[in-house]
Amino acid sequence: MLARVVTPDRKIPYICKKNITMKRILTFLAAVMLLLQGAQAQQRDTLRILAIGNSFSEDSVEQYLWELFQAADIPVIIGNLYIGGCTLERHFQNSILDKADYAYRKVVDGVKTTTPNATLKQGLADEPWDYVSFQQASGVSGEYETYEPYFQGLRAYVRRRVPATAVFMWHQTWAYSADATHREFPRYDRNQQKMYLAIMDASRKAAQSVPVLIPSGTAIQNARTSSMGDVFNRDGFHLEYTYGRYTAACTWFETISGISVEGNSYFPESISAEVAAICQAAAHAACQRPYQVTPIKK
Repeated sequence: MLARVVTPDRKIPYICKKNITMKRILTFLAAVMLLLQGAQAQQRDTLRILAIGNSFSEDSVEQYLWELFQAADIPVIIGNLYIGGCTLERHFQNSILDKADYAYRKVVDGVKTTTPNATLKQGLADEPWDYVSFQQASGVSGEYETYEPYFQGLRAYVRRRVPATAVFMWHQTWAYSADATHREFPRYDRNQQKMYLAIMDASRKAAQSVPVLIPSGTAIQNARTSSMGDVFNRDGFHLEYTYGRYTAACTWFETISGISVEGNSYFPESISAEVAAICQAAAHAACQRPYQVTPIKK
């Protein structure tokens, strides 16, 4: 007859406790994994847009772009590495020298903050950016010979510091108003149409190096054909604070989201629904035909 082996009673509680403890650990780890997956999903669902620019990116992304995305129920974080009047050459030199030359503006949950004395590297590392835009200083934006080799070098620097999935964009800037007194306007014989066409030629070439073009220049030119006329600048070159900036923001929204901005419920309280419709129509038409003017019959 086989001998009966009896486990001492004192060991039974120990084994049970061990099993219970392991179950608790596994349950805790599963809960942590679910939380992490949820956080990652939320992070993926939030668009992260960074502009490397100057006052023309300030005009375009810092005021109304977040609200347009909010109205479309799309979470977004917006950054702007800002230096007034900054050229591609200066951005490139800053990348080499790691110069703390930027005001890093950031819009999160509709609230804008500014970090002074920031570097390109700091701004690029701050978020896992989905979109990064580049642009030339307005005065030389119609002279493609001023773009290179700086644009190529800047792209290479940024590519090494953002996610592989980040999409590069070229921000097409706008021509000055017909009565502008900007010191760079004589480059284009003080002719708005000549400046616009030069910007179209240069931006078409720049856009060959990146997958996305933001046609703000054409959006503003479209808006000037409306019943409002050539009133979209506050000083001849920067955008008017409300409908001027709103037109550019509409262009960014539609370009990035792929959703027509026409009918978006958001517009600044300081403008009428009729003016907002002109801005939206000008932006939408530019996204459809980024290098040619579409008359806005409103």
